[in-house]
Amino acid sequence: MDMSEPTEQLLAAFYSLCPAPETQIYLLHVVEDAEDASPESGYFKKTYSQLQSFENDLHKAGYDDVKIVWEQDEVLDGIATAVSKYDVDLLMLVSHGKGLLKSTLIGSTTFDVARATEVPTVIVKGEPMEDYLSRVLVPTDFSKKSLLSLNVIRSLREHVGEVVFVHVIERWRSEEKLREKTEIAKAMLQELVDEMHFFDVQARYIIEEGPASKAVCHLAEVEKCSLIFTAKTGAGLVQGLLMGSTAQNITLNSECSLFIMPEEDFEEK
Repeated sequence: MDMSEPTEQLLAAFYSLCPAPETQIYLLHVVEDAEDASPESGYFKKTYSQLQSFENDLHKAGYDDVKIVWEQDEVLDGIATAVSKYDVDLLMLVSHGKGLLKSTLIGSTTFDVARATEVPTVIVKGEPMEDYLSRVLVPTDFSKKSLLSLNVIRSLREHVGEVVFVHVIERWRSEEKLREKTEIAKAMLQELVDEMHFFDVQARYIIEEGPASKAVCHLAEVEKCSLIFTAKTGAGLVQGLLMGSTAQNITLNSECSLFIMPEEDFEEK
């Protein structure tokens, strides 16, 4: 929580995604300046008071296990330290919009955290909303990694309004191959929809053609989705990144909030 204006949106997203009142909550603030980190400083007193206000809101909402965490470090390192120290299952942070620079990988703490962390990460973006599970978009190429989000959706099935699966066909050699790929995709997507129906979750699918990231971002806007589930699926455009190129582009360019799954499976906690 950096205490910027969009920070309050984190609580609404948290209530949607973590409805269990026994959830352990750490309200993290990272400060780089040693002077500001001093309990005697005006910055510390003002910021700590704001954090206590968020803590009180969570208590009033029925969450008892809330702790304020104060780290003095570079922002990225401070977040990484807290994630490791408290063995968290989910990291949530807010994007300022201007921080996620479109068409560049430089200058974004939010993006750096998303690509570097090894735990599921929620990035809250766009206009505030009451329910971040009202309509979730699940892009899939039918790989296991692209469907890791199903574990989250199953665990929250009583709170999910609708799941929209999307498969994007990026390349084809002929119209015949396109039709073949489309028919295969329809059958596999219908299986996913049927599985959601088994869990009493409303679901449907969409098949698009063209660049995957552009199609996903466009659909999220057109369908008025509340959340996009995406996965880190490879090395991506820059060596050393933990995020595939499609996930990178969705993270950078989507106006919709994101739930980014790590490489490894997500346990239902």
